[in-house]
Amino acid sequence: MLLIDRATVEDLLDFPQLVEALAPAMAELSQGEVSMPPRSGPKIAEVNGVLGVMPAYLSRSQILACKLVSIYPENAAKNLPTHSALVVVYSPQTGIPVALLDGGSITATRTAAGSALATKLLARPESRILTIVGTGVQARSHALGIPQVIAVDEIRIVGRNQNKAKALSEEVQSRSSCLVTSFDSIQEALEDADIVCTTTHPSAPVLCWSWLSRGTHINSIGLEQELDEATVLNSTVFVESRESV
Repeated sequence: MLLIDRATVEDLLDFPQLVEALAPAMAELSQGEVSMPPRSGPKIAEVNGVLGVMPAYLSRSQILACKLVSIYPENAAKNLPTHSALVVVYSPQTGIPVALLDGGSITATRTAAGSALATKLLARPESRILTIVGTGVQARSHALGIPQVIAVDEIRIVGRNQNKAKALSEEVQSRSSCLVTSFDSIQEALEDADIVCTTTHPSAPVLCWSWLSRGTHINSIGLEQELDEATVLNSTVFVESRESV
C-alpha cells in the first residue's frame, strides 16, 4: 500500500489544478452519479470534538475513498492542530486499500478549493475585496488559496483573537502581492466586501445581514451556523449536497 505523508501531500497539491478537478466531481455529484452518504460520526462532548467519517464512490472516474477527520476546536488553546485527517483510497474492483494519505493538508486545501470554485462561478466579475472571518487552518487556506484563482486587490482578516488575526495577515501579506490587513471588528471588515469566507466554529452566528452589501458572495464553511437567519432568508443559497444540508 502506498503511504503518502503530509510533506509529500503538500508538495504535490497544486491549488489551481485542484479547483479545476473539483468542477467535474461536483457536476457528477449533482447528476446523482456519486455514492456519498452524509458525513457521520461520533461527537466527543467532553472536549467539544467531532470525528467525521466521509466515504465516497465516483463511478465515472472510478474513485473509492474514505476520509476520517477529527475536529477539536479546543486544541487551539493547547497549541495543537484543530483538524487531523487520514484518507484511505481503495480499489473499487476489489475493495483492497491501495493508498493511505495524511489528510490534514488535503482537508484544508480541498475546502478552500471548493470555495474558490463557488466564487469563480457565483461572485460578481468585478469583485475585488476578500474578507476572511476566522484565524485558523481554514482561514489560512482560504486567504492563501482564493487569490490564486480570483483576482483580488485587498484581503481583510478578522477573528476573535486580534493577535492571531494580525499574525495571519502578516503571513498572507508576505506571500501575496495585494494589500492584506487585519481588523478588530467583523462589521468593519465586511464594509464594501465583495467576497466573504466564514471559517469559524461559533456558538452563535458571526455574520449579520445588516452588515452586508448587496451582491456580496459568501462562502460559509464553518462547522456550526455562521450566518444569521436574515442572511439565509434574503440570499440565494447554493449547496453541494441537499441531502447533507
